[in-house]
Parts: sequence; structure tokens; C-alpha cells
Amino acid sequence: MKRIALISENRLINYSLLHLLSRHNDLQIQNIYPGLDACTQKHLLARHHDLVVISLAPYRSDALELLAHLQDITARIPLLILSNGEDRHLLRNFIRGGCKGYLEKDATAEDFMQAVTDICAGRHYLPGRLEPGHLLHGTPLPHDQLSRRELQVFLKLIQCKPIVMVARELDVSPSAVSVFRNRVLKKLNSRSNADFIFYALQHHLLRVPVSPSH
Repeated sequence: MKRIALISENRLINYSLLHLLSRHNDLQIQNIYPGLDACTQKHLLARHHDLVVISLAPYRSDALELLAHLQDITARIPLLILSNGEDRHLLRNFIRGGCKGYLEKDATAEDFMQAVTDICAGRHYLPGRLEPGHLLHGTPLPHDQLSRRELQVFLKLIQCKPIVMVARELDVSPSAVSVFRNRVLKKLNSRSNADFIFYALQHHLLRVPVSPSH
């Protein structure tokens, strides 16, 4: 029996996946969580799951920060993303960050079952537009070497958040944030937060806001 945890606040998605898996005796959604917070993360790591499925839709504005929080999970449990049409650069960063595959919003039931089968067997499930060979075997990028906390700090600093705010959001001291920032500066061969932003734009880690048309 493969036990699956689902992170989704969409009742239609939850019902559809429960109905689909009810036809398979060897698969079961063991837990459904409406979101990913510290309590959910602790619960996931404490229980035995063979796969975690997460919908990115609620995290569209802060999806990359979500990736930093997911790293503890992806190190121990395979993770499948339900994409809501996110761009390929964002999805590529999730796969490079340890996620095992993704399904697009127009995926069929057969696609979902194939993804579950492949990932539970230790393989990746990557539809064509992510160029699996290049993605999985390419040269690691500097930000791939950041620890979970370093990545969290980096992703907040490129949003121009001051150190005091970053410390409050991560529940650490400002001095700790400064230590992590210095480590990131060294690993990314950068000298300032402006260099962080330039690097993030180069590697599609930061989205430039689009002005609404009039």
C-alpha cells in the first residue's frame, strides 16, 4: 500500500483525487492538509508517506519561498507538484530543488496515475516542456548549493525586505539573518543585495511585476 499526503485547499481537486484513488487498492490518500505550515511540515515528517502531492495554486505569489520550506520534505519524501500553469522556469527551479515531477492543470487521470507510478518507483515524471535530460543532468547552479535557511533568506532579500523584517518572518534574530546573508554572498560570489537581485533575474528566481494595461 502506497500512502499519499495531499496538500491542497481546493475541494474539487481533493474530491477528484480521492475518487480516482478509491479504484486502486494499492494507493491511499492518508492525509489531506489545506496548506503547508510548520505544524503540517512536522506532521508530514513524523508520519510515513510514500508520496506528497501539492497544488501550487495558493502559492502563486510566493511559490519560490514555498520551495525553500519544502526542502526538508523533498530530502525524505518524493513530491509531486500540481501545476496551475506556472511558467517553466519556476517549475524547473522546483525540480532542481528536489521535487520529483509535476502535472499540468489539463492532465488526465491516466497522467496522474503514471506520475504516481513513476515517482513511487524512484523515477521522475516530467512532461516534455521541461526538457528532462538537460534539467536532471545539467551543471548545478550556485543557488542549488544554498541550505534551506540560506535560500529562505536569499528569497526574502531579493524582495527588498530589510533584515529586521526577514528576521521576524523567519522567527530568528537579525544577527542570524546577517550570518546567513554573508554565507549567501560568498556562495553566489556577490557583494551586495543588488547583486542578489541581478542573479535572481538571470536565473528566473524573481518575477518582474507586469503593469496592468489600460
